[in-house]
Amino acid sequence: MFAAIALSVAVCALAACEPVPAGPPEFQSGHGITVHGFHQLAGSDRTWVVDIETESVHAGAVHGFHQIFITLPDLYFERGGYRFPVLYLLHGGGGGRSSDWTLGAGDAEAITDPHNVITVMPDGGKVGWYTDWVHTPEGAQAWKTFHLEQLVPWVDANLRTAAARESRAIAGLSMGGYGAIRYAAERPDLFSYAASFSGAVDIENIGVTTVVAQQSLANGFGATGAFGARGGSDSTWWESNPVNRAQDLQDVQVAIYTGPGNNILDVIETTMAANAQLLHQRLNEAGIDHFYWNYGRNPQNATPSPYSCDGGHNFGCWNFALHHAMPQMMDVLIGP
Repeated sequence: MFAAIALSVAVCALAACEPVPAGPPEFQSGHGITVHGFHQLAGSDRTWVVDIETESVHAGAVHGFHQIFITLPDLYFERGGYRFPVLYLLHGGGGGRSSDWTLGAGDAEAITDPHNVITVMPDGGKVGWYTDWVHTPEGAQAWKTFHLEQLVPWVDANLRTAAARESRAIAGLSMGGYGAIRYAAERPDLFSYAASFSGAVDIENIGVTTVVAQQSLANGFGATGAFGARGGSDSTWWESNPVNRAQDLQDVQVAIYTGPGNNILDVIETTMAANAQLLHQRLNEAGIDHFYWNYGRNPQNATPSPYSCDGGHNFGCWNFALHHAMPQMMDVLIGP
């Protein structure tokens, strides 16, 4: 308990800690986000689900209601004067949604429990790719605009956050790992820490390019909607590719996690491992200190963890990676 209080006091020092009543949040519309309702997640004392709407993203781009899941630290309800760091935690593609880290196989609530951090899990769409789509005949998909220009200030307006880059982290799995590193490279003024778990951080890799097109078509969108046609006049592939912007991460603490694949047929994770290796190489070439770990198969044998990781593209490994990353992340967000 004393450690938890010390962490919150440290965060409080980062921003003015005016007296604010402790208690549950009240989410209001603003910053381009319309709140239609919110409720506490059944069976949870810490997680809220907010139903929202934004003109940046049309309703058909998400699965069901457009929702943001938010997990608060226990101390949030007890000490109204404190402001807390924020982790933006992004989901993957292939049917991903904002609930994955909480109601799916993700265990974000338990993993973040020892740490005094607000965890925001926004929707990234059926196949949104954390970008402002080039072609949108089906309706708006301006995901980057939604997340960076609307969501971040909306969170700061509605919650007791330490609203500074020094107190913001972003992380994600697979498609969300791409989003985390891309957003941090484009807006290092917003984030001080970024982590990729099996992230597609080289979207020009032929395997990733193919998946983008296939998933777009499978969800009823055009194959070139997200980034345009490869090599076409409207293509944004190069400038949207994190491995081409490694130098822009010089002021961000970057962590890259990947497995080798759980068997020789695990094409997805072996592709992500190649992505991770290339970003690691580009960061080294740019002289940027960072954390990189291809953790192999069954890494929990060497690193104590409550999560079983087989080295594949699955939540066992993503929970393992988040659990491992949290202490290092909090060291960055809280500071010395």
